Amino acid sequence: MNKLKMLLAVSLIALVSACGSIPLTTMVKLMDMNPLEADPNQIIVAVKSPNGVSVNDGDVVLDFSFRTGEPESSFNHTFPVIVDSDYALPAELKDELENDEQFTVMRLSEADAKTMSAGQETIREYRRQHEEGGAGSINVRLVSACQSDEFTWHDSELDVYLKIDQTNEFLLFLDDIDLNELALKNGCS
Repeated sequence: MNKLKMLLAVSLIALVSACGSIPLTTMVKLMDMNPLEADPNQIIVAVKSPNGVSVNDGDVVLDFSFRTGEPESSFNHTFPVIVDSDYALPAELKDELENDEQFTVMRLSEADAKTMSAGQETIREYRRQHEEGGAGSINVRLVSACQSDEFTWHDSELDVYLKIDQTNEFLLFLDDIDLNELALKNGCS
């Protein structure tokens, strides 16, 4: 398990250097998280963006991989998360909003949650048979966003929050992602 946690930390650091910054307190909390115990149906991603920028299905992806010397025990999944418009925005996120900002709440599709759960079981089974075998990683990336005619460049930074399960709070996962670093799509609704 320590190898998996270390690879998670390395993945996070690599991601941070490419796209934004991750608060140190979040890194510490993520190091205590066991990705094999997380319920994929409860993973929630919330993206704070300025008005005039929308985040839609597939603009955020969750990467989940595991590598071993055995192809049948290895996988590399990229799950596009989907907007959950029925999710009630909690007070902790509402307090983070300025007048010209909004949140988009997202989660894994039912099919992707089942695939991730099966991947977790593959890792657990492999680890039962090979104590030190395999290396895995889990990662959340904001890859694109839509800008409308209402968008102004005065604030072009986005933040990504992550909630692992219903008992935990949202963690500020990525801070100040510059819109210029993303693939922009125009005219999105």
